[in-house]
Amino acid sequence: MARAAAPAKRSVSGGYLPLFNVAFAHGYYNDRGGVCPDFTVVPTPACANLMASLGLLFKDLGTGFAVLVEAAKVDALVAWLKANSWSRLSFQIVSTNMNFVGITNLPITTNTLDQNLHVSNLATAMVNKVLTFGGGKPTGADAFFPLTGASLAVAAPAGSTVSLCDLSGAPVASATAQGGAGVAFNLTPFPAGYYTTTFASAASKPIAAPKGAPAGYVYTPGETGGFGVIDLLLAQPAKGIGAPGAFPVVLPAGMLSPVSLTLSFAPRDTFWRYYIVSPSTRGVLAPDLAITGPDADFTRSSEPLPNGEQAVVFASGTALTLQRRSTYRFSLSGQRQAPNGGRDGITVNPLPTAPAAPVWPSGDPLTGASEIYVYV
Repeated sequence: MARAAAPAKRSVSGGYLPLFNVAFAHGYYNDRGGVCPDFTVVPTPACANLMASLGLLFKDLGTGFAVLVEAAKVDALVAWLKANSWSRLSFQIVSTNMNFVGITNLPITTNTLDQNLHVSNLATAMVNKVLTFGGGKPTGADAFFPLTGASLAVAAPAGSTVSLCDLSGAPVASATAQGGAGVAFNLTPFPAGYYTTTFASAASKPIAAPKGAPAGYVYTPGETGGFGVIDLLLAQPAKGIGAPGAFPVVLPAGMLSPVSLTLSFAPRDTFWRYYIVSPSTRGVLAPDLAITGPDADFTRSSEPLPNGEQAVVFASGTALTLQRRSTYRFSLSGQRQAPNGGRDGITVNPLPTAPAAPVWPSGDPLTGASEIYVYV
């Protein structure tokens, strides 16, 4: 879908013009139209310095962020980009929700102390008229890469040369593997961001990366607790690289066309397990006790609890989507055999739905198990 590009403003009256608006979306937040409040954003130190020199302004919007340019500095920005088209703005995102991985369609083992997200506007797709990061699907495990500190060790065949490359694919450092020790890079001189490695033989011919080598690394020097890095290029670096509509400065004309991008996540599906607990002093739950409702069938079993009581457990046969305002409606009905021989009717309608946490591993890393305790 074509965007209307507007001539760059040559204003001397002050004010700012929009370049990027990035929004966070998550299917878990169905009660607020998918708007996700789970991140804070900050420019990396190198990005903050670059933005200050170019007259750019950053705004954290709570559910996303915006980048603007001082109107009086548009001409200077365009001139600078013509000589620096691969330059990028890098932003570190930090999750403010300790349960984010649990509610998200990511491997349940995802640990942002070991791996971080990386996306950029070099890879985008239009989904329902919304320009999104990635290939058209919600952000998944393929957007996460090993997190490295200032020292990066890379396995490599003896005698081979390993090149460390920045987002453009240009080498920023090279080293030759001695013996079987591989190589090590000192990333201290380089800015935070996404880096890849390439390999060449002793004869300087490209060779395949060792089996199991990561596709890339995320480097965030001295900044702990991050969830990932978003890289934004202001202009298309070369024809055929990225979608033209993903870059706000159109070169060589120097036109401005603001870009809206969405970083989208899908909710996790979990297998729901209802623990129905009745104190033994009140009797025994009868065999007719059952959970009914659309969208899922439940199988019944029993399980002892740590306090010695026996729970009747109903487990869903299919994984059900976690949402803050669940659309599932299940009910519990049946009887309890009282100690005096009588029967008590039991009805819970609706049953509580699965909470955001905890989510327990279930074998499939993309699902999980949700436990719901109901006392009757």
